[in-house]
Amino acid sequence: MSFRELRNFTEIMRSLGYPRLISMENFRQPNFELVADTLLWLAQRYDPSIDVVDDISTEADRVIFLKSISQLMAARGRIKLNMKRLYAADGYAVKELLKIASVLYKATSKASEKEDIGSAEFALSTKAFDVK
Repeated sequence: MSFRELRNFTEIMRSLGYPRLISMENFRQPNFELVADTLLWLAQRYDPSIDVVDDISTEADRVIFLKSISQLMAARGRIKLNMKRLYAADGYAVKELLKIASVLYKATSKASEKEDIGSAEFALSTKAFDVK
């Protein structure tokens, strides 16, 4: 866990549109509810068709939740998550959450770049047909 990773994670989540405010102080102590909520939001953002049971009331439910999310991310996104770090729900869980968040952030930034390039190409092609 480093300051840079915590800062990058909070900024990426803010830019992705995460509805809750994430402070860097949230991960100083274990906070499984926040990790589970963030992980579920990221997984649904990655693939909206997933169906995961989000009951985390007991230890067994938490393990089942983490196992199902990590299997889905490994199968669909080829992102390997360390479940021990996620279960600890401290600063080291940020490293694992950052893996998914950075993939989503890169995808959204590439999509916005392609939209900008597409509009520029269209503008160039309309100028090409102007007769002087």
